[in-house]
Amino acid sequence: MPTLEIRLTVPEGTAVQVVGLGSEGIEVATALENPVERYFDDYLSNNGRKVFSAAALIEDFRGRPGFTLEDLARNLSVDYDTVKSWHRTTGRAAKRWRADTGSQEPIRFDWIGYGEVQPGGGERTTYRLPQDVAAIIKNLPRFQPEPEEVR
Repeated sequence: MPTLEIRLTVPEGTAVQVVGLGSEGIEVATALENPVERYFDDYLSNNGRKVFSAAALIEDFRGRPGFTLEDLARNLSVDYDTVKSWHRTTGRAAKRWRADTGSQEPIRFDWIGYGEVQPGGGERTTYRLPQDVAAIIKNLPRFQPEPEEVR
């Protein structure tokens, strides 16, 4: 019997499924799931999707990473406390993802720094999405809220 060796390099959190290994030959079907899509669709609530979609749209519009929760609130036409609450509840999805997969959640806010922001002054925490996450979210056909105004 011949030996077939297949090596796949996939991102962390990707599920690979091999089915259909029959006796009359090898039939392999793989299901490579994008962890960002899976997390967005299966783990986040509607409000969590709004928060991360707004972050993706801001980063895409600016052409660089970095936003504050106030930026998200302006983009979603809600107040700061609402965005803060919506973001905090994404912690439940993250906890469930880590328990299910044993890996860090693929969509999250990574800390950039704390400092003065313009316009308006004051000091705020600035966050970013992990690399390439904004592009993936932006291109998801299922949930793309339009920004009222991106600053």
